[in-house]
Formats: sequence, C-alpha cells, structure tokens
Amino acid sequence: MTEDDVLTFAASSISSLWSLETLLFLKKGAGQARTPGELIRELRSSQTVVDDVLVALRARGLVSESEPGRWRYQPATPQLDAVVGELEDLYAVKPAAVIKAIVTAPDRKLRLLSDAFKIKE
Repeated sequence: MTEDDVLTFAASSISSLWSLETLLFLKKGAGQARTPGELIRELRSSQTVVDDVLVALRARGLVSESEPGRWRYQPATPQLDAVVGELEDLYAVKPAAVIKAIVTAPDRKLRLLSDAFKIKE
C-alpha cells in the first residue's frame, strides 16, 4: 500500500482529528473495551464529540460496541486493520501529511458541491 493510498483512506474515512486520535487510542489498547467516559478523560474531549466519533467509526467498520457502553477497536476486515496500521505508522513519522489529508477533505467536497451550483456564463 502506498502513502497516497493511506492518505486517501484518511481523507475518506476519518472525519476529524478527534476521530483519528480516538481510533488510534482504541487501536493501542485493542484488547480493552473502553467507555465513553474513559475516552473523554484520556483524549480530553467532550461527551458529544466522543459519541459522534464512535458512531462514525462504527459506521466505517473500524470500532464496535462490544457490550452496551463499551467500545473497542475491531476493524470489520483484515484489510481495514492493515490500512489503519499503516495510517498509525504514517502519522508517527508524517503527522502533518495525515492531518492535512483529513482537514482538507471536507473542503474538497464542499468546493465540488458549491461548483455544482455556480451559474455558468
């Protein structure tokens, strides 16, 4: 898998830096199920952010609610696990590239949407 593949995955599957940090935190403790309260304390976040991030990561097949109120890193496929591992490695050596891929992705989508409504001459 190339660096561009990993960055494309980050841009399309990770909606925010909170999502990235939550995913990587859960991955590091893959054997443990965490409560939202633990995630809030560890990541210095808020209930709303953690709830939204967990729902989004679950929808992408990256985490699961192993029992009510307890979340764990559990990718739906070995391929997802591999790309998240590569993302973790890339983030460790090129954090700015990963951050840029994540934060600029919505701008691209918004620009495409706004371009669709531009009045043509």
